[in-house]
Amino acid sequence: MNRPLILVMAMLLASCSEREPVESAPQRAVTEPPAVPAVIAQNPHRDLFFGDLHVHTSWSTDAFSGGNRVPPADAYRFARGEAITLPTGMRAQLAVPLDFVALTDHAEGFDAIEACLFEAHPQYETPFCQGMRNPSGGQAAYLKAAFARGTARPAQRSPGLCDDEAQCLANARSTWQRVQRVANEFDDPGEFTALIGYEFSALLPEFGMLHRNVIFRGDAVVPHAISSADVRNQADFFEQLDEACEGECAVLTIPHNTNYSWGLTFSRTDEDGSKYSSVDLERRIRIERLVEVTQMKGTSECQLGVGASDEDCDYGNLFPACQDDTSSGCIRPASMIRDTLLDGLALSAAGKPNPFKLGMIGSTDTHNSDPGNTSAERSSRNGHVMGDPQGVQRALDFVHPVAGTFRLMNEGGLAAVWATSNTRTDIFDALQRREAFATSGTRLRIRFFGGDLPEDIGTRSDALERADETGVPMGGELSHTQAKRFWVTAMQDVNGATLDRIQVVRGWTENGETQAEVRDIACSDGREPVNGSCPATGASVDLSSCLRNDGMGAQTLTAVFEGDNTNPSAHAFYYVRVLENPSCHWTTWLANSAGVELPEDVKPTVQHRAWSSPIFVNPAVR
Repeated sequence: MNRPLILVMAMLLASCSEREPVESAPQRAVTEPPAVPAVIAQNPHRDLFFGDLHVHTSWSTDAFSGGNRVPPADAYRFARGEAITLPTGMRAQLAVPLDFVALTDHAEGFDAIEACLFEAHPQYETPFCQGMRNPSGGQAAYLKAAFARGTARPAQRSPGLCDDEAQCLANARSTWQRVQRVANEFDDPGEFTALIGYEFSALLPEFGMLHRNVIFRGDAVVPHAISSADVRNQADFFEQLDEACEGECAVLTIPHNTNYSWGLTFSRTDEDGSKYSSVDLERRIRIERLVEVTQMKGTSECQLGVGASDEDCDYGNLFPACQDDTSSGCIRPASMIRDTLLDGLALSAAGKPNPFKLGMIGSTDTHNSDPGNTSAERSSRNGHVMGDPQGVQRALDFVHPVAGTFRLMNEGGLAAVWATSNTRTDIFDALQRREAFATSGTRLRIRFFGGDLPEDIGTRSDALERADETGVPMGGELSHTQAKRFWVTAMQDVNGATLDRIQVVRGWTENGETQAEVRDIACSDGREPVNGSCPATGASVDLSSCLRNDGMGAQTLTAVFEGDNTNPSAHAFYYVRVLENPSCHWTTWLANSAGVELPEDVKPTVQHRAWSSPIFVNPAVR
């Protein structure tokens, strides 16, 4: 039976989990990466690989305080398809292994992880470490105190642990060495990619976030995982990261949960109101190529009532639109990716650097050491509450101190890339060129090209070869003279719902203003778009059993559409959004399992979806 995923359940039911002993391991140097096989097959037209670039283990202090004792090694094993025991005590295993993963534990806690998890450390028995292992007042109090420290710039380091700054920095560097070592141990070129990474977690008032995952191309990385305790603002973070990443080091930053950033992640000024210099913007343009559009704590593509929205933006929205007198706990256009892409066009049209040419990925943000464990995986992860009316009701009523009302949470996302092989360098290079897309948790497939494509591109036997020869894939850039035609194909997840439709989202500049439109360009079941919209699908879900009517919908959809070249001086972007037919939301599965009534503020069904990275169109050269 398909069972839903209860996200971050370790945080909810940590008191019910058996806490394993803390970790104890000798200090060792960073393990050398495995030798790359002499020959790894390369596909010049690229293969599709799925992964998760936002994963927390017991080496994140918030996850640890919530009861997670599952270390990075087990998280890698889970990603590769092995069964592990989760923080809840349940055994779980992915139905389909991931191809790549980055464990992104919070760098802000690396000093405490080294001191408080490993018994041989001289600070192990300090009051701070004892409090982290057994937080007084529970995890909510722990997180509240952590946010209070983290909103300063630089953020305050762990009190009572970091009175000696040199000792704290040594602790953090030691944890960073451990992170590299375990990633190198599990990286298997050609078979499974373990990217080295961490999370930079600058905090804002009212549990706001300016968070970025930091991902490296290989084993050449920065000597110290730069955190919010090291920087004054965002520009300072990029400067320090860029200067520290020397030689063969190459790095990407991926912002996430911009819906929690109170409009600051994509503001034209820094978080403290200071202006970005041209050097600041050049660094950001070079290092920040992607954004995480969806994960468990909501979706940041667009929002009803905010900026350039459409009716299908009502997905994973957790906060209301900001009013004039509100500055936090609400959504501004600079929190949403579509509006940010449009603002980037406006900057380009004004002759200014554009730091907002961003591709899109999804990930989970799991704090349970289980990469890729979305509801689409049919996980047994919530077996400990399934069928238990009291446990189910607690889950539906739970309000997390940071994430908010639990039942409104998303089901997790995935990152997908088109790469020539499954190695660190090839996966990273695909991310860097933005040949990537996001899903809300299923493994539906998207391919998207634009350029001087043949009119019959969608029916040619050599379509892929011609698209590579005469166009660019998602994430690429074209001039107006090249952007004649676009081609998109989508294929359902074989374990998921069939496809409903494909949409194209276009943004452009006109007479000094930005404009946007959303059109349906392919419909399943013989429907045709009318005025840019597919008639409503007849696909349905039996809410009592969650059985889908899989006789409706399409296994594959494809569309070819013309580019708009009426204004050769316009800046533009095109990205596609693919919607599946409806399926039960994870809360419906949960409520059904125990005969509990689903709260009225939760939609019983969801249309899983995927978002391609945009193709950007630049003015014709005169």
